[in-house]
Order: sequence, then structure tokens, then C-alpha cells
Amino acid sequence: MKPIKEKKYNWNFNKINSKGETLFKHTTDESVDYVIEFLENENIKYELTEAANSTMFWIYFKYNKYAYYSTTGRWAPFNKGKYPSKHYTSKGIKDFYNRFLLAAYTFKSGKETKKEVEKILKKELIEYKINKDIALLTTKIKTRKDGKGNKRRYSYEYIIGEGKWRSINSDGTPNEKFYQASSIENFITKYFRPQEEL
Repeated sequence: MKPIKEKKYNWNFNKINSKGETLFKHTTDESVDYVIEFLENENIKYELTEAANSTMFWIYFKYNKYAYYSTTGRWAPFNKGKYPSKHYTSKGIKDFYNRFLLAAYTFKSGKETKKEVEKILKKELIEYKINKDIALLTTKIKTRKDGKGNKRRYSYEYIIGEGKWRSINSDGTPNEKFYQASSIENFITKYFRPQEEL
């Protein structure tokens, strides 16, 4: 993906509304392909659609749906089947992801709790065990293509509230090295699910 240098807001004249107010809009210089590649690299589900003479993405992130316009960086949450009444502006897809999407889903307590993590794991139908602040997640049972038994199942330790995770070796011992995720959802999407699909 060719990087696009994120710039400050680039406001240009748009139009004068019915109240006589001058309206401006920001342009991102991002192509549709660039936005698609970014979303796919982050394992974010999306739909591309044509809307009001511009390209709009429906972006699905952490059980929420957002409208995102690639040319202007405008976005809006789509709640309970209702079209958004207000739109917001980001500098571009990276800014939207880092400054708004990641911040949008916060746990009620401000920090992951065992109860909230458990709710997500149940909803995602992931086999797990929780002991104190450590969740042990295991991939699904899958049969081998050659029909000779099942594929190896992988297990991971995830520290609730810290986002740290590590793999469990085939002998049952945990790997020494921890990696960092921003949340249980981020871990599931970027690390756990891709391993499960192998």
C-alpha cells in the first residue's frame, strides 16, 4: 500500500447554504483502492456503495456500523437502523480508524472486565476458560483435508484489562514472549481469527 502522508485538515469552499452560510469541505486525496487496502490490512469488514454522487463505505467495527466517505473523510455512526442525523470529519481513513473507531468502543468501566470479555467471547462462539484475569482461548476443531484426523488446535493466553497475549506451545507451556493488542476484540480480529482460518 503506497502511504499517503496524513495532512492537516484541507478545507476548501463547498457551497453557500439556504441560510446564506458559507460551507467548507475537507478533501483527503485518498483513492477507493487505498481505503479498501487499509481496511483489509486491518481485517475490518466493509461494503462499498455509491451514494449522493460519491463513494461511501459501510464499515463494520466492534458490532457497530459506520458510514465513511473516502473523498472527504466524513463519517457517521449508523444506529439501530436509523440514518445518521449528524456527520463528523476525519483527516482520512487512518485518522478515522485511530482517532474515532478505536476510541468508539470502550468498556463501560473504562477498562476491560472479566464479565465484559466473557460476553464478547460467548458472542463470538470462542472456546475459552477464564482464571482470575487470564482468558485461555482455543481455536475450533477442524478436520484435515486428507481426512486423517483433525488439524492442530491453537491456544492463547489473553490478560484481561492489559491487552497482552501470548501463544501456548504444543506441550502446554506458554510462550515467553507477550504481544500487545488494544482490546480483546482487536486480538480476536487481528490474531486469533486468522490463525483459526489456516
